[in-house]
Order: sequence, then structure tokens, then C-alpha cells
Amino acid sequence: RRFFMYLRRELHKISEGEGSELSEIFDLTAARRALQKQVDELKSECAANRKLQDKFHMVAKMMQREQERSIQQEGFAGQ
Repeated sequence: RRFFMYLRRELHKISEGEGSELSEIFDLTAARRALQKQVDELKSECAANRKLQDKFHMVAKMMQREQERSIQQEGFAGQ
């Protein structure tokens, strides 16, 4: 709420010819750069998470195969 009040005051100052320029308040280039940086970081994080998830799936399959071999070996030993 404070931000909106601040923004309203600044816009009023600009419309009255006081205060800073509109470009200083709404620096779209800087905002775009910051948002693009966030997007890039999120994409990198998603890729890293995907790789990690693939590794966990691989380990789970290996453990399952080991467990199945162990069960089969126990079955043969019991006969």
C-alpha cells in the first residue's frame, strides 16, 4: 500500500512539473533486464533440477534391480 501511495505522489509531482522525470521512475530497460535475469536463473535452476531428478530415477532403478536379484537369489537358495 505504501508503494502505491508513493507512486501516486510521484506521478502527481511529475504531472505538476515537479520531481524527477518519468523515465527515472519507470526505467523499463532496467526492469526488463532484471526480469530477464530472473527468467534465466529460473531456467538454469529447472535444468539442474531435471538433471538431479534423472539421477535419482537412475539410482532408484539400480536399487530396484539389486533388490530383485537379491530376492531371486534367496529364492534359489531356499530350493
